[in-house]
Amino acid sequence: MSYVRLIYASRATTAFKPSSVRSILQVARRNNQQNSITGLLCFNQQGFLQCLEGGRAMVNQTFQHILNDPRHENVEILSYDYTSSREFGAWNMGYLQNNQAMRDLLLRNTGVEDFLPLSLAPEQALAILRDIRDIINSIPEEET
Repeated sequence: MSYVRLIYASRATTAFKPSSVRSILQVARRNNQQNSITGLLCFNQQGFLQCLEGGRAMVNQTFQHILNDPRHENVEILSYDYTSSREFGAWNMGYLQNNQAMRDLLLRNTGVEDFLPLSLAPEQALAILRDIRDIINSIPEEET
């Protein structure tokens, strides 16, 4: 089966409240499950890095909703690829909080601890997302 993997970065607007992440994840996980989309979300107060995987039409539709979301600005597609397998198939929307493990993997992949998703090259973004996947896989589910 063929899938699409879309990785984008965006800047958080003033409409975004960090306290709303839990509800964003709940809605995303429910919608993504219904649409057979998997992926991973990473954010801090400055921006978002997200991967969406699934059928082309559903990924494109989900991304269109993101483009219309007032909590995002400067949305930039870092990569859009066809693939035969999912990198993040274990989750409807995986998530890792911005903590020391996150800062360590950013330092390893980019040379800086700051999470600046719009400055990432496509290969850096995918490497960071893969590292986040590996970290999530190593911690108890209730913490993700």
